[in-house]
Amino acid sequence: MNLLTVITVFSLIVFSGTIPISIKNHDTFKKSNVINDLKANEGFNKANSEDINENIIINDSNILGINTIRPGMSVTNYAIAIEPDLDSGTFDGVAIIDIIITEASTRGEDVILYSTDLDIHSVKFVVGSGNNFQNAEFKVNDEAGRLEISTHDDVTLYRFMIEYTGNMNVGWGLFTGRYDEDTYIAMNLHPTHARRVFPCMDELTQASNTRISFTFNGLDAYTIVTNSKTQGNSNNEFTALPGPPYLWGMLAHNLENIVVPTPNVLLYGRPTLQGIQDSQASLAINSYFNFLNAWTDKDYFSIVTDQDGKMHIYVLPDLSREWHSLSVIGLWEGDVFMERSHSIKQRKVALVKIAEAMARQWFGYVIYPENWRYQWVISGLASYAAWDAIREFQHNPVSNDITMLDVDTLFVTEVIQESLLLDGYAGAQLLEPNDDIFDEDEVRYHVNGLLRLKAPAILRMLRFILGDEEHDFIKTAAQTLLYRRALDTINSHIFYDSIKSDWMHSGTDLINNLEDYLETWVHNTGYPVIFVSARPGGVLLTQERFGFTSVPEVNYKIPLTFTTSLDPNFDDEHIYPIEMMDQTKALDITLNSDSWILFNIQGQGYYRVNYADDLWENIIDALDDPDSREEIHPLNRATLVDDSLNLARAGKLKYDIAFEVVATMEHEKEYAVWKAFIRNMDFIRKRLEALVSSEDNLDPDIYIKMVRRVISRVEDEIGFDPDPRVSEAAMVTMTRGLVMEHACKSNYNPCVAAAVDWFYDSDSDEPTVNPDIPHEIRPAVYCTMVREGDDVVIDALYDRLEIEPTMYERIVILESLACSQNENFITSLLYDTIADDSPYNLEERNKIFAAVASSSFNNAFIAMHFMAERTIEIRNMYGGPEKLEELIFILADNMADEGQSADFQIWVNSLSSNLQDSEMAAKKAVERVTTHLVWNRAHLEDVYDWIAENNSPALTTSIILLLITVFVTLFN
Repeated sequence: MNLLTVITVFSLIVFSGTIPISIKNHDTFKKSNVINDLKANEGFNKANSEDINENIIINDSNILGINTIRPGMSVTNYAIAIEPDLDSGTFDGVAIIDIIITEASTRGEDVILYSTDLDIHSVKFVVGSGNNFQNAEFKVNDEAGRLEISTHDDVTLYRFMIEYTGNMNVGWGLFTGRYDEDTYIAMNLHPTHARRVFPCMDELTQASNTRISFTFNGLDAYTIVTNSKTQGNSNNEFTALPGPPYLWGMLAHNLENIVVPTPNVLLYGRPTLQGIQDSQASLAINSYFNFLNAWTDKDYFSIVTDQDGKMHIYVLPDLSREWHSLSVIGLWEGDVFMERSHSIKQRKVALVKIAEAMARQWFGYVIYPENWRYQWVISGLASYAAWDAIREFQHNPVSNDITMLDVDTLFVTEVIQESLLLDGYAGAQLLEPNDDIFDEDEVRYHVNGLLRLKAPAILRMLRFILGDEEHDFIKTAAQTLLYRRALDTINSHIFYDSIKSDWMHSGTDLINNLEDYLETWVHNTGYPVIFVSARPGGVLLTQERFGFTSVPEVNYKIPLTFTTSLDPNFDDEHIYPIEMMDQTKALDITLNSDSWILFNIQGQGYYRVNYADDLWENIIDALDDPDSREEIHPLNRATLVDDSLNLARAGKLKYDIAFEVVATMEHEKEYAVWKAFIRNMDFIRKRLEALVSSEDNLDPDIYIKMVRRVISRVEDEIGFDPDPRVSEAAMVTMTRGLVMEHACKSNYNPCVAAAVDWFYDSDSDEPTVNPDIPHEIRPAVYCTMVREGDDVVIDALYDRLEIEPTMYERIVILESLACSQNENFITSLLYDTIADDSPYNLEERNKIFAAVASSSFNNAFIAMHFMAERTIEIRNMYGGPEKLEELIFILADNMADEGQSADFQIWVNSLSSNLQDSEMAAKKAVERVTTHLVWNRAHLEDVYDWIAENNSPALTTSIILLLITVFVTLFN
């Protein structure tokens, strides 16, 4: 069947009018007269085609500069017809494209379209008022990924018809997914994959008046859903909508509607998921949908005329990737469906993933960036709104519901502190680069990188600077943009103006010029460190720029919040700053010799705080006393741990002081503080493991001494042996899982013993995994047993894998297999991920590799050489360059000694690295590896010595055990 016979509708937009043009077949299409159609449109009454073209240029100023892959060229319409061939893994396509040349100086130059991995069969065109298509001269520039079509000097309006064949990629562009015994076809074009589906202007420059329509053929066995409604009675032809190519998505599926969380919002999943508890996801979607409708002040179902009348949320078993298309949302199954009794950690991740995916329907589709350099505004607003939605969902003002998550704690620990860590590296991305971004590798590195965390963190801080409890100027600015710039682009200046329109009338006066204020935070990497010292009659503040390596100084205006031991106040109203610090600041505060002062209430500011030694001493004394410790907010205790360890890592604080702060953790049981501890101490644990493995005379249990010193309160009050019959707070459950996983990985004996006790089912005659292991501690139990056990353990886990009802629990098992210290098994596990008949889906492959790289010093070595030898297969089998680059950075973080780091650098810099367009990201990862090496040389031995010499709780325990032994001997 000729693919051209199935293209039925193609719309040409000029101003507000649309003109349907039938292109059912070659002959019909040749009869359509573009110029006559334009003449019929309101406002076009010129006598000849050249006059009409001039009218377009003069009257529609928005069209100038659109998609400027070459100056003066813009696309007004795409009509795309696609027919996949599942057997061959390819698809045939026909693209009908209307192009206007707006600059006389560039007429006659080649029309250039992005075309990557497409085999172009033919290009035809019609110009002016002509009726007949003619063959066009063209060439494909494979190296640049472009289709170049010859044009004429005196022509301004073209319609091209391009026939081509493309490849069904693995997880990106147009691709096939598999589950159970079925398949689905998906199209996800974000951020630059449209060029792999049809020749197009797959870039962002200015406002897009482009309209795009799709027809999908040969998919009669599936239900097809895209951004827009179907045309007429068709089930495969979809109405044109305005917008850039990357905002389109499609799913052709046989997934089942599991539940309808709220009217016209449908949640789909595998049919076999019926019976799996879905109420958490359903309740969240219901809450988020209603919240976001109100928060944005823009009804979802009126975003654009002809959009699909429903929001379709698809739970995909094999793929985790962001979707930005309207009406079609794809989420990974492990982030949505959970059992009635489930891991709180899974719920935490799921609530964030679902909220952010839904928020992108507004921030990402309704408004999108003028260029990818401004993506921080879009991503930041989406995440900001999503976290507000989560707070609303998890807030119960009537009762103190212990099952709810502490969302403020999660935002500080998962967003702000994580961003501060990554932003300390020399290779960190600017929130807003100085120049527009077009190259695919730069776009990926930017939109998938630090801005996902830093943008919402900066917006959160800005919200407290500008307003008070009653005024959220970020929210009102978002509403303004969604109203005034609907289906249009924005940049940072437009965003600033949207804030100022409301803030200048009723906001605080801590800053005078919003744009000048944000300039420093947006156009620099890193952030400031405040240094606090006590002086006679007051407190003196100075600042410097933070970085793990030397960085040029930048002067920030820093919002100050603080409290003292004389009148401690960490309440929510005190997170709103009352003063702004410039280069230096003196505060008229009198402190006693034993008083403490703490800045950055609840850790909401995007900066770190260092203190003079005497102030650190007072803070440590307060933390080391159980009663005075409780006066300090848990988020500030977490910030003290996070700041001190990172300041020491950057050489701005002695490790003696940082570890004294850490040592007070023996009194700690709050999640936020333990999260800060584990994030930072895991960096040290891995490097100590590498150090002691290379020298025989070093204590192999050196890090266990640190764990033993700090874990006492968690072990005593939370423990490793939860009683499933007893209800406990969600945050407590999550703390146990977090601490136990770290303690067992560190070979802390009581944790290892608890894991052994939990693992086997005592009611089974065979070595079977205990089905009643609490979900939160399963990662620790499974990993410990794989590391300490034998093939019987692995066989039992594989048997358990076959009956796990949720994808999340499958991942817990697969990640635990990566804890094996059997080199042959680990190597075989990795090779299974790239086999043609791999038993693991896309997301499972990625999780397995990441777990192997992170599990131990030896396994990181195996993972590194596997990636170096199999880079191409990993790219192809794991889901493309985005996934490859994500794993490269995970690998870089686990190169723990000189040898591993050298191997990593040799691979990346090799001419045969096979990194292709992921080379830039890999070189950024090398910079991170180099930074870690500098730390190793400067600090690792001192860290080892401190832990070895400051082990008093362990020594006390040993003395007590010795005395007991002596007593028993004498008694006998």
